[in-house]
Amino acid sequence: MSNPFEPINNRLNNLESLTLEVLQLLRSSGSASADEVGGIELARQVTRLSAARIYTLVSKRLIPHKKRGNRLTFRRSELLAWLDEGNREQKEEVFA
Repeated sequence: MSNPFEPINNRLNNLESLTLEVLQLLRSSGSASADEVGGIELARQVTRLSAARIYTLVSKRLIPHKKRGNRLTFRRSELLAWLDEGNREQKEEVFA
């Protein structure tokens, strides 16, 4: 008599191996995307700011960017580091 759960077990094993493959792909692509270079759309995506606000920050040189001619470029890793610099210290509130 064969095990009635064998097909289910085979499918679960297959799902597990596919999941591990996807995780490996995500991890390998994650390191490449950290150094992604793009234009204003990348800056908007990373910072969640409007294009007008980003242009204002660029004109005041408050946001990391590169400019070659009239083309603005941003590096994802620099924008993420810039966002991290803005972290405020947390205060511990005492509730009495």
